[in-house]
Amino acid sequence: MTDYRKFAKTHAQEHLLSNKVPSATEENLVDELIIDMYIRLNQPEWVRSTHQQFLRYSRIGLGDGYPGANWLGYFWYPRNIKTFVNLTRITESADDRILLIIGAGHTYLIQQFLEESEDYIIESPLKCLKVDAAEHAIDED
Repeated sequence: MTDYRKFAKTHAQEHLLSNKVPSATEENLVDELIIDMYIRLNQPEWVRSTHQQFLRYSRIGLGDGYPGANWLGYFWYPRNIKTFVNLTRITESADDRILLIIGAGHTYLIQQFLEESEDYIIESPLKCLKVDAAEHAIDED
């Protein structure tokens, strides 16, 4: 298995590694309350942008070499589908409520799997945090 990051750096594909996801500065992390962090990381724009970053990784490679796609195919997608399966295994009835706290990068896929299974109703954590999504929208400049 080829290291997709190393491959990108040695084959002029570093632009695919660039993190376009807005990041917090160290000062913001110190001052940010945990609830504010959950609000920020659950914004639809944030969830979508983290997923888009993983899709950029898939493009790393040349010719018949696919280190980025291989990483996603062998590690990232299986990890997320197994999380989905584990959620289905702990569900005992249609009335169960499950709170999943997981790394923000996983949110897009797991939510997609749960919604497309048509066995789950997904509630935004923002609703539980009682926030106005527009109030905490990400500045994408």
